[in-house]
Order: sequence, then structure tokens, then C-alpha cells
Amino acid sequence: MDELALLPATAVARLVARREVTSRELVELQIRRVRRLDPGLGAVVLLDEEGALAAARAADAAVAAGRPLGPLHGVPMTVKDAFATAGMRTTSGDPGRADHVPAADAVAVARLRAAGCVVAGKTNVPSGVTGQETANPLFGRTSNPWDRSRTPGGSSGGAAAALAAGLTWLELGSDMGGSIRQPAHCCGVAGHVPSHGLVPHRGHLPSVPLHERDAEIDLMEVGPLARAPADLRAALLAIAGPDDDAAPAWRLELPPAPSGGLRGLRAAAWLDDPAAPCDAAVREVLEGAVDALADAGLAVDRRARPAATLEDAWRTAFALWVSGSSAGTSDEEMDGYRERARRLDPGDDSLAARRLRAEVMEHRDWLRADAARRAVGRAFAALFREVDVLLCPVIGVEAPEHDPDPDGIPSVEHRLARTITVDGRPRPYLDQLVWNTVVGMARLPSTVVPAGRTRRGMPVGLQVVGPITGDLLTLRVAELAAAVLGLPGPPPGCA
Repeated sequence: MDELALLPATAVARLVARREVTSRELVELQIRRVRRLDPGLGAVVLLDEEGALAAARAADAAVAAGRPLGPLHGVPMTVKDAFATAGMRTTSGDPGRADHVPAADAVAVARLRAAGCVVAGKTNVPSGVTGQETANPLFGRTSNPWDRSRTPGGSSGGAAAALAAGLTWLELGSDMGGSIRQPAHCCGVAGHVPSHGLVPHRGHLPSVPLHERDAEIDLMEVGPLARAPADLRAALLAIAGPDDDAAPAWRLELPPAPSGGLRGLRAAAWLDDPAAPCDAAVREVLEGAVDALADAGLAVDRRARPAATLEDAWRTAFALWVSGSSAGTSDEEMDGYRERARRLDPGDDSLAARRLRAEVMEHRDWLRADAARRAVGRAFAALFREVDVLLCPVIGVEAPEHDPDPDGIPSVEHRLARTITVDGRPRPYLDQLVWNTVVGMARLPSTVVPAGRTRRGMPVGLQVVGPITGDLLTLRVAELAAAVLGLPGPPPGCA
């Protein structure tokens, strides 16, 4: 049965529909694997065995009765522990929410259940659901199944680690500065960040409570993770669309993806940049992947770029990223930031100084940053009139080693003090945000597909970016790329 654990979610759904396996058998397999493989990994923080088995029995009864089945019928999945799950504890990694049990599902969770998924458990997040690593005081640290000394990324680190280890078939994540994409890169799985506004945020806790029907977080999107890009499409179509209040007024109809292969598609390859350089080990994998795609028929332009430079776009994106999470800052903290910002040397252009200025920016300054965002969006739109997709890095390094101070993970100041190593030289730790926040700021869809592994055996992801609402296009290109590049097998000890 263990071979079923590594099949795509859509393949497993077909097996359930054909009665070749039952949903109950899949849940039982999941329970056994979590018990055997999760100790020492720390990916799954809650497994509702009784509830999952009851839902699986209901799914099997629907198959036996010949009732209409959803596209993911009977597939057990886990959900990032930031999404409200009815009757199932949702902590967001916060000890103050250790006993919080929502009465209803987040919108995206409810839609996945409606598509047939069996929500079996929750996966780990950093405290506050922010950080490039995953650890919190409630459940401890999550490790990368490819190398336990390294991070699986964050904040959807538990989600990506669980997928890579074959502890779940599908995951629901969220992404503001790379929180789907960076873990997908680090763990060798696939992830999709939708075009802005496609998936309601409601029920992503604590930032968007269940009663906040019109609320959204700037730069944040809700999207799926899976081992195979083909599963992302089924999950996205299940969760996308207007929230309840808007549903009578409009419906979603995404532009269709091309039906053919790579031949005839055009891609810009922007695989390195001084603003966020890639280590040689990562560049080698990305270059090899793009060469293989070109050999398979993809027309690749290695010089095409948006008119906006990555450095300038990153300045705007960083300011918006900082301000986007400032609503949760206490009055006392904000007073401290204002005082420190007043004392800054006007010539101080360090990342720490830019962070302070962004924390205390006036609404007028935010409006100017928003105008700069739109200019970057127009630059990308012009690029997508020349090419279909942009291929770029997720982050410039392999999964970094664990932070020796897990309690500091949510702190931006702590992350500002850390570094990563690129070609033997230190670079800012927050370089891991650059490619992701620039793409997200422009509100573009992005699909991460495994590009291969470094000589040390660590996964590398390739980001496939498309025009706004071009989600089915990026997903299709990712599927075609996976067919050429192959997908990583299970990490050591996870077969």
C-alpha cells in the first residue's frame, strides 16, 4: 500500500472512483505513515483519526451509491495550521490559540471538502504564520525530509515537508512573501500562488477572521501545494471564485491554457540578478532545466526582461510587504518604531532602515508605493505581450540550515541580522523574499515546479510566472515541464 502514498492526488481520486481502493484504506495508510515517519520531522501537528475515518466512510458510501463525485473525491489531505477547520483545532502556531476550535471552515477548506477531500489533519507553521522557517513553542520545529539539518521553508513548511515525505496527498497553503513557493523549492514539491483575488482569504487566521467577508491581506494569496503540478490545477479550480456575498454578481472564467505541448510556447528566462543572486549550485540546476525545456521545444529568450529592474521592484515590494503586516503591531511597538525611524540618518539605505521607514509610513507614502506597484505591473504586462511565461528562481540557495534560535523566526529584526551564503559570500537572509515578493506585488500567478536536485541532493524549484489571470497557463507549463524534467522521488527513508 505504501506506493499509493506517493501517487498524485488526482490519480488516487480516480482509483477511489473506480473502487480500486477505498478512501478508508487511504486514511488508514496516512495514519500509519504519520505515526512512522513524522517523529523527528515534525510536519503534522494534528491528525484527526476518528473524524477522517468517518469522512472516508461517507466518501466510500457515496461511491457505492453511484452518487456524483467531486474531482478529489476521497483524497485525504492536510491543511496548513492557519486555516480554520470546523471542529478541528487551529492554532496558527500561537500558544494563546492552543485551544482554539473554529465552528466553521475557512472558505478554501470548505470548497476542498465540497470537491471530495477528506481533511485529516493540520501541518506546522511558524508563530504568527510568518518566517522563512517553521517552528513554534506549541509544536516545535519542522525539518526538511531531504536533510533534517535544514529548513523545509516557511511559513507553509509543515505542508511542504508532509507532501515530500508522503504523509499527505494535497495541501492548502498561503503566500505573502514566498510562503508557498519557498517551501516548495526547499522540499521538492509543487505549489501555486494564484492571481490576486482568485481565492478568498476568509478564515486564514488570525489575519482574516471567518466573519470578515471583504477582508484581504495585501500581497497574500491562498493556494495549493502538491507533489505533482497536475494536482494543483484540480485544487485551484475547486477553491477559486468569489466569496458568498459576491457570488450572485459574478463568476470566474479563467482564460484556457494551450492544449498542445511546449513547442509554440515562448518563455523569458531570468535566472539570476545582482539584486538577489543565485548560488552556483542552484544556477546549475536552473540552467540545466531551462536547457532541457528548450530542447523539448520551448522557445526560450534569455535576454527578455520587464522594464522595471529587480532592485527597484524589490524596494517597492519590500515596503509593501512590511506595511502589509503592520496592522498587528501594538501601539507601544509602533511608538518605538517611530522614534527609531526619526533617529535614522537620512542617508541610511540599509535594509533595516528601509524596514523602519516602511513600518511607519503615512498613508500618502503607501499610495505612492501602490502607484509604483502598478508601474511594475505594467512592465510585466508589456513583457507578457512578447512571451507567454517568465521562468525565474524561487530563492537563490538550497534550503538553508536551521536557525539556531527558533524563537526568533517570526521577528523581522532577527531575520535582518541573519545571512545566507551565495558562492561563499554572505547575503541578506531576506534575499529569499526578493523574487517572490516582486512577483506577488505585481499580482501575477506563479507555479513552482521541481527543476531537479543539486549535486548535494537538495531540491531546487523553478518559478513559472504568467500574466494576471493566466493561472491555467502557468499550471499547464509546469505540467509540461514536469513531464520533461521528472519529479523527485521520495526523500531518504520515506519510500
